[in-house]
Amino acid sequence: MSKRLSVAVISSSVGKAPEDIAYSFVFDEVYMLAKRSVEAHLIRSRIEGEFISYGIHYHGIERRYDIQALNFLARNITCYPPISLVRKPTTLYRENLYALNVSKVIERDRIDLIHAHFAYPEGLVGLLAKRRTGKPLVVTVHGYDILVEPTVRYGIRLDLRLDAIVRKVLNEADVILTASRATFKESSRIVRQTGKVYLVPNGVNIRRFNPSLDGSYIKKKLGINDHVKVVFTLRAHEPQYGIEYLLRAAPLLKKNDIIFVIGGDGSLRPYHEQLAVDLGIREKVIFVGKIPRNDVPYYYAMSDIVVVPSLQEAFGLVVSEALACGKPVIGTKVGGIPDQIIDGYNGCLVKPKDPKAIAEKILWLLEHPGEARRMGVNGRKMVEEKFNLEKRIDKIIEIYEKVISKDI
Repeated sequence: MSKRLSVAVISSSVGKAPEDIAYSFVFDEVYMLAKRSVEAHLIRSRIEGEFISYGIHYHGIERRYDIQALNFLARNITCYPPISLVRKPTTLYRENLYALNVSKVIERDRIDLIHAHFAYPEGLVGLLAKRRTGKPLVVTVHGYDILVEPTVRYGIRLDLRLDAIVRKVLNEADVILTASRATFKESSRIVRQTGKVYLVPNGVNIRRFNPSLDGSYIKKKLGINDHVKVVFTLRAHEPQYGIEYLLRAAPLLKKNDIIFVIGGDGSLRPYHEQLAVDLGIREKVIFVGKIPRNDVPYYYAMSDIVVVPSLQEAFGLVVSEALACGKPVIGTKVGGIPDQIIDGYNGCLVKPKDPKAIAEKILWLLEHPGEARRMGVNGRKMVEEKFNLEKRIDKIIEIYEKVISKDI
């Protein structure tokens, strides 16, 4: 009987169950790989023992202080870009401690390949493990590790030391996976061998997110009357996600039967709550904070319109989730959002930082319910065809097999 394909997945903070929010998109992918009979080993950067959860083999760091990691760092110094060495010695040590533990798992369990999520730090850890074990390296870039938006200080590559690391990791990886045209284009721009860059769109579980869900209990819990229209967004309260511009759109809508539900938390939440007061719309806005992952589909279900007002967005999985639930989506023309929204077909595209345009599109959709329903149907169809997680997993396994057979 042939050995199962095995992969060491490097993701420092991913959760261990479907309901965990932390890097849930990584968990979903690894969980589905495990269900497809891939032997999945997920290695996190915390001190913890080994365990199995949902068919995934979890590993951590054995100990915080390890003389072997210092020796490993000494051997790896020459593989660092010189500028990247101008960082705290403790940071260099932690990178090598993590990579050493990854390498030990690979060697002990005879794992076939390495898959790092994010170019840094996971990609660097994967590269150091590749150098020790000789196993091929797949790197998935997700957003802040590849794209930059200087106006809101978004992206690690604004730091030249980390930019040098990202460039080295991507140039020495065997395969780079990107989810959108924006991340594909930027990855292809900084690597010499562009043929190893693949565009594999992110995907959602189309059974979990579907138009038949009933979100009425969420409306009831929030105290929203049935006749009231709900505009929903689910993003972190951070500068790159543009929640401010959705709030500034609200006073431009003179209708009284609209409630804005803002999901998520973050550093700008106090500012956004005060802004709602200053704009005179506080009674029309409900800030719900972090939403339990099992509840997320039902928030989409109770919504009439979903808005994604980001200033930068590598892919924007919330767009696909909302579309999968049959909702029209208003999104900005940034990053991977235009990959998912065809203006007038399944939603509306607007320029970033444009509250007036957001308000106009919300009003138009509310005044044309038939068109809004049509867009919702089209959105669901598009997700089934292009953004189904099952299809993403098919492609990833195909790439794994090519990498292992050196057919790539």
